[in-house]
Amino acid sequence: MNESGYRCQFSRISGIARAGIVLLLSAVAAGCGVVGPYQAYSGDRLPVNAVATLEGSQYLRQDWLNRYIDAVRFAQVDGEAIVNSVEHERVEIKPGAHEIAVYFYWDMGSARGLAPALVSYAAARESLSRILRFEAVAGEVYRVMAEPQFSSDRQDITTLSHVDFWVEDSNGAAVVSRARGSYPLPTR
Repeated sequence: MNESGYRCQFSRISGIARAGIVLLLSAVAAGCGVVGPYQAYSGDRLPVNAVATLEGSQYLRQDWLNRYIDAVRFAQVDGEAIVNSVEHERVEIKPGAHEIAVYFYWDMGSARGLAPALVSYAAARESLSRILRFEAVAGEVYRVMAEPQFSSDRQDITTLSHVDFWVEDSNGAAVVSRARGSYPLPTR
């Protein structure tokens, strides 16, 4: 076989290898960020129609250079802490009356080293977190909504005054109203 024949075979093999590597990396990347719903009850996992599901809403924020995704996260269900709360966008609960502690997670982009400190800060700060009480129905999906309020036109974490929360069912009806989930503003 002459030199050009070897190059042709090598080119085909390296092309197949490149395609295989791309496929493998795509599969790994797709699987890495996926964390299932947090099971906030004891025992075996129940079918979806036997539990209520809580979802935290997400908000896209942009500055002139970056895009961030801020989100509602869950800190506790009925006084029990949620382990690795930042990683869970959904929480499954049994039907009935519940107290859900939520907080507003501010995406810091590439400043990942600050993330654990900010989660602790946001979860503990009354103006950025809330306990929401409601009756959950089996098979229903509840979305916890949030509206951040800023103290100036510059909307960043330094001007974040407080966050109002509320809960909607899958039809968009308020289960916990904005009034019940809003932050009480200080009186002067």
